[in-house]
Amino acid sequence: MRLTVFCIIIVMLLPSLGGKAQERSVATQVGIGAANTLDTYLSPEKYRGTEWRMQSEVRRDGTSHPSLSFALTHEAAFAYTHNRALSGHQYAGHYDFSYAAMRRWDLLDNALHLYAGAMTDAMIGFAYNTHNGNNNPAQGYGSLTVSAHLAAKYSFTLFNKSITVGYEACYPMFGLMFSPNYGQSYYEIFSRGNYDRNITAIMPDVFQLRQQLTVDVPVGKSTSVRLGYLNDIRQAKPNNLKQHHYYNGLIMGVVISK
Repeated sequence: MRLTVFCIIIVMLLPSLGGKAQERSVATQVGIGAANTLDTYLSPEKYRGTEWRMQSEVRRDGTSHPSLSFALTHEAAFAYTHNRALSGHQYAGHYDFSYAAMRRWDLLDNALHLYAGAMTDAMIGFAYNTHNGNNNPAQGYGSLTVSAHLAAKYSFTLFNKSITVGYEACYPMFGLMFSPNYGQSYYEIFSRGNYDRNITAIMPDVFQLRQQLTVDVPVGKSTSVRLGYLNDIRQAKPNNLKQHHYYNGLIMGVVISK
């Protein structure tokens, strides 16, 4: 089913007539929100706390073809969480690099833009649990995925300003991720070279959904202030180890169009 949907999206990326806009925008935004994490390799407890994010996105519309759009994104995150009893804390972070290619439809006299395409994403991350001492205190993360990517932008005039409301969502279709096996130490993996399914396919044990809703308000000829909401759900069960990372946060940033 995932592969079928992905093939449909690739077909939609084929060039079409229509669309004349050529634009390059750079968005820099920061976010703060609530994080809920679980990794049974480190602890059976859920850890909750605060997470900070920083993201930079360069988007090009109509660069190689009028109906195509491309986006390159860097994101870094850091979370500080604790268990229910406040007896242990966990530090976690990740870095994401993604590149998306999308087909664009311009509707309603260019007031509405719809996007559909594919996105590749490479992620590395870590978690360190202060409650574990020398017994599995840290965990490493890594994945390479190809996702379906959907987006929409709608512009309207309010108080003589052109306000733009945007929505984006991405969902992994297939890929690979790193994970130790149940009961396997990092010493066994890297010092002794004991491979035990440490690179696994994301299907069918992964559910990830990232959604972003933004409002851009112009403050200059080519500059807008961005406010929004980000929901990031990452859930996996590799090698009988349960993992999840749920994030809900507010966004603030600046968008510069050229």
